[in-house]
Amino acid sequence: MVNRTKQALFLKTKNIGDAIILTASIAALPLSYRFVDVVCLPHSEAIFKMNRRVRHIFVIPRDKKGLNKIFAYFNLFRQLFKERYDLLAHFSVDWRGAMLARLLHVETSVSRQTDRRGSFWHQSFNFLAPNLDIERPMAEQDVDLLRSANLYKKSSAPAYDLNISDSQKIKVNAWLKKHDIHSKNKLVIIHASSRWKFKEIPVTLWAKIIDELKSKKIDVVISGSLDDLKTNALIFDLCQSKPVLTKDFSLLDTAALYQRANLVLTIDSMSTHLASAVKTPVVSIFGPTNEKNWGPWKGKYKVIGLSAKDAEMFACRPCGQDGCEGTKVSQCLVQLDPKMVLNQALLMLKESS
Repeated sequence: MVNRTKQALFLKTKNIGDAIILTASIAALPLSYRFVDVVCLPHSEAIFKMNRRVRHIFVIPRDKKGLNKIFAYFNLFRQLFKERYDLLAHFSVDWRGAMLARLLHVETSVSRQTDRRGSFWHQSFNFLAPNLDIERPMAEQDVDLLRSANLYKKSSAPAYDLNISDSQKIKVNAWLKKHDIHSKNKLVIIHASSRWKFKEIPVTLWAKIIDELKSKKIDVVISGSLDDLKTNALIFDLCQSKPVLTKDFSLLDTAALYQRANLVLTIDSMSTHLASAVKTPVVSIFGPTNEKNWGPWKGKYKVIGLSAKDAEMFACRPCGQDGCEGTKVSQCLVQLDPKMVLNQALLMLKESS
């Protein structure tokens, strides 16, 4: 009797950074699972398009309303029921994964324990990984699901895995050439903006850092989505030596740009994980958020918090709050010394050359 090819369904209905983190678990899945399908949110779809092990991507119809949303969910579930999954791994804590674990009749289903759900939710799965903690990288805690289901034995999770196509590389290289950026100079990509403003450092600090980098003949590109343009334009206007701005880059374009760079200099955002995934050195700035969970993973990196002088003043970090006393402004980031950021960036460029 010929063994049937095993199929796995991974669900993670969270943000882009979380989708990148999930690629470590995809890499950890035994090769006996030839096909891996993913259920994700619309803005994360591009991440899984860059992963060679992913076959089908099913997008949650979050952007639809009313009857259109109901019909979209019906079609999504209908497609899933056509498959015969051997494994369902639910990396979020929403009800969709629990319902699918019950309805799809998979041989193995796994999620994680959570205080947010009751016994019905927890009993929907064959295996449960431990609750999330504040001490270990999220890549490790995602891979805990596979460990709990006896599908991964190693003590360390794999690296993130994204594949940049040759066409994307050619497209980005042509864009760089158009903006007079060539390989003779080092290239630093800066990601300065976040939908959560309490993660950002002041635009004045970025302008100082960029001017210093440019004075050392280092090319600088400020990247970001269309939603980031306002912040990026403010930084651009403050710079004495103007960087280049990306204005219409897709996530695929941005990944290719990051891979071409010598360094990504960023705040705590998806850019930290994207740089790790394309194996580009990254310097990542953290304030109220916890770098033990959300810092770069594998590869060459440096996490910047506070100077030793300021660490005692801001012993509250990482507080996990949306700014000091709900102001959306984090003083531990406002007080950051731009020279410290610049020195770490230059050191990383030197070590990576």
